[in-house]
Amino acid sequence: MRAPITLSLTLFLTLPGVAWAEDQAIALGPWTIATSSRGDKFDRCTMSRSTTDIDVSFIRDQDGLILFLESSKWRLDRGRAYPVTLVAGPRSVDAKAAAETKGVTIALTNQPLNESMRTAHVLEVRGEGATLRVPLDGSSAALSRLETCFVKNSRQSSDTNPFVAPNRKP
Repeated sequence: MRAPITLSLTLFLTLPGVAWAEDQAIALGPWTIATSSRGDKFDRCTMSRSTTDIDVSFIRDQDGLILFLESSKWRLDRGRAYPVTLVAGPRSVDAKAAAETKGVTIALTNQPLNESMRTAHVLEVRGEGATLRVPLDGSSAALSRLETCFVKNSRQSSDTNPFVAPNRKP
């Protein structure tokens, strides 16, 4: 008799933790939307996918929207800023790609370009050596969800109930 009760109690106590972990990332078309925290404090929301050549992430944090591109094939000069041109639909803008060893970050500060990404099929990142084609299928809904994720989670505070961890959902 005690074994079924113990098993039921164990399942009851562990399932909410499992459900909470599952809520940390969702798939939306080809994109995965996830939250990220530092310690107990919400940090950012990410929207990511992989292609055959590169891993693509859009990061929404307190500084705005950032594009992160990564490839195991790249050999970049860490700390260097490479000039690029971003093209989405009819819009283009010059930007800088800040290099890490295997990836670059590009601040997406041009609002007309950001809006064009919602309807464009591809974001071209034109560098001096090649043009990278970032597929944007499903990006309209995913970018909206990314922004909603950031707004919702950045408003949550442990001040309302310091005894319960915030429920961070993408």
